[in-house]
Amino acid sequence: GYYGFDNLGDEAVLAGMLHVLSGVLPGWQPLVLSHNPPQTEAVYGGLYGVRAVNRWKIKEIMKALRESDFLISGGGSLLQDVTGWKSLFYYLGIVILARLLGRPVIFYGQGIGPIRSRVGRWAVRLVANRVQLILVRDEDSRAELWQLGVKKPPIHVTADAAFALNYPRVE
Repeated sequence: GYYGFDNLGDEAVLAGMLHVLSGVLPGWQPLVLSHNPPQTEAVYGGLYGVRAVNRWKIKEIMKALRESDFLISGGGSLLQDVTGWKSLFYYLGIVILARLLGRPVIFYGQGIGPIRSRVGRWAVRLVANRVQLILVRDEDSRAELWQLGVKKPPIHVTADAAFALNYPRVE
C-alpha cells in the first residue's frame, strides 16, 4: 500500500489491516513496504510487531519477498491510473515479483479503478488473474474487475480495512 507518506487515510487502512490480520493470524510477523520504514516501525512495531523495508529499494523488496510466506497487496485505491501510470505499474510490479518468487498474493481491501489506459487495463487483467484471492472494498471494484476479464481468483466484497480500526488502541 501507500504507507509511510503521512497520509492519514492510508495509515488508517494499514492499521485496520494489521488489526484484522493479527486476529486471524496469531503469531504472524508483518513486514510493510514503506516510504519511511523507521516511522512505520515506530508507529506499528510495538502494537503489531511490524518490520518495514524501503519501498524504493528493489534489493530490500526482493529479500523481503523471498523471506515471506505471502504478499498482501492493499488496501486503498492502488490499482488505478488516473493519478498516473507509474503508481499502477509499481503495485503490479510488486505482485509480479511475488508471483515469480512463488509467493501467493492476496488483494485485500482494494478499490479498483478507474483504469483508463488500454495498457493499464490489459496489465491489471493479466496480473489479477494470477493472484490467489481478491477482496475488494465495494461492488464497483468487483464490477470493474469483471469488466477487465478477471475470472480466475475468487473475488469477494469486504469493507475498507480502515473500518476495522480498534479505536481504543488508536491515538
